[in-house]
Amino acid sequence: MTVSLNAADLDNRLVSSIDSFLDDMRISDLNGSLLNWDSVITQVVNCHEAGTLDSETSSLAIGVNDYMQVLCDTFMGLEVEADHRASKLRQDFVALAVEDHAHSPTPSRSPSLSEAIAPNNFLLFPT
Repeated sequence: MTVSLNAADLDNRLVSSIDSFLDDMRISDLNGSLLNWDSVITQVVNCHEAGTLDSETSSLAIGVNDYMQVLCDTFMGLEVEADHRASKLRQDFVALAVEDHAHSPTPSRSPSLSEAIAPNNFLLFPT
């Protein structure tokens, strides 16, 4: 069974797919967007094959597709850059910790417990 939508409905679905994608990126769950996008693409292809896809909707579909590709490429680039910077910060932190440890003073010898508790004869037997 094929659901027939007019061009305005398809146009709205195309444009709203961008909002859906951005909303799903915010919550880190793209499953809904992917299902919606597959449905929209299937509908565009079916309309094209049936000869009911007008040129404006076809152009909009191509434009939205290009825009979605740019968004995906941008987010992938940001993720790669964030991973690179996080790795660099970890390396800097480890290097700093090693450097701090190498330059820390050697602890002085603490008195033994017996020396600390030894009675002070001077106080017990004043002269």
